[in-house]
Amino acid sequence: MDLLRSTGSTDPAAVLRPLLHAALDNALTYGDAALTGPVARGDAGTVAAHLRELRTVSPDAVGAYVAMARLTADRALAAGLLRPEAAEALLDVLAEGAHDR
Repeated sequence: MDLLRSTGSTDPAAVLRPLLHAALDNALTYGDAALTGPVARGDAGTVAAHLRELRTVSPDAVGAYVAMARLTADRALAAGLLRPEAAEALLDVLAEGAHDR
């Protein structure tokens, strides 16, 4: 919510509420099959861009992003949603991101 406020959002909860409700509903309904986004697809380039931006606008959030991304990658890999070769590149980016703080 702090990041949204820093972009000028006057009601960050209103922005996040539908996203969080949908994510929770999908997770409860579909389990790991509901995993989406750059980590679940193994898009290391997008994750690297996220880390670069976070280091600029919210360095304190980098550790949480890396930790959640690693857990998501582990689950996506175990569920067969993430290919091992994509996971390797992604985990390399996350390892670099964790050390660049």
